Amino acid sequence: MPAPLIAAALSAIAPKLAKRGLDLLSGVFRGALDKGTEEISELIEQKTGIDINDAADDKLTDEQWTKLKEFEFNYQSKLLEYRQQADAQALELEKVHQADRESARTMQVEAIKSKDKFIGRFIYYYATGITILTFGFIFFAAFFYDFNKSPNNARIIDTVLGFLLGVSLSAIIQYFFGSSAGSKAKDEKLAGMPQAGSGQIAGEVKK
Repeated sequence: MPAPLIAAALSAIAPKLAKRGLDLLSGVFRGALDKGTEEISELIEQKTGIDINDAADDKLTDEQWTKLKEFEFNYQSKLLEYRQQADAQALELEKVHQADRESARTMQVEAIKSKDKFIGRFIYYYATGITILTFGFIFFAAFFYDFNKSPNNARIIDTVLGFLLGVSLSAIIQYFFGSSAGSKAKDEKLAGMPQAGSGQIAGEVKK
């Protein structure tokens, strides 16, 4: 039975594959662990005998790396199918997020019509407060906090910064300014891609 793909090792697998020139395989293992990546890892082990988790720890021999290159070449069509499926799913998720933002903006348009100025301007107060808090915390962490005195708090600060930058501030920017030009171009490209199911990959695994 193939070894299960370890989620903790997933983030380390893609860079190792890319370093060896396995760009197509590397792209498959970028992102979150899902059914598709598990199916690909099972297919790799069935066809080559390689546990892809070992790539994260540099446990593969030169011969095994050669086998992976052969696998990528022989199954590139199936790997591309998975990539297209993953991109299509990401596009659908982005459409859901976009619909949520549009709904929030519509609600804000109605709120602006309210006679209560606080209700009408609440979103602007909130966005301003979060933005000031974020940059204030960054300034504090960068110039005032002494990490030598309390090194154990560094992880807490990293977590808070990650939340403020990756969630709060990012959501505010997307709400007011929308997605970046790069994301828009990506969405347009993905919209023209055919959606490929993972059933074909699963069928290959069972062979």
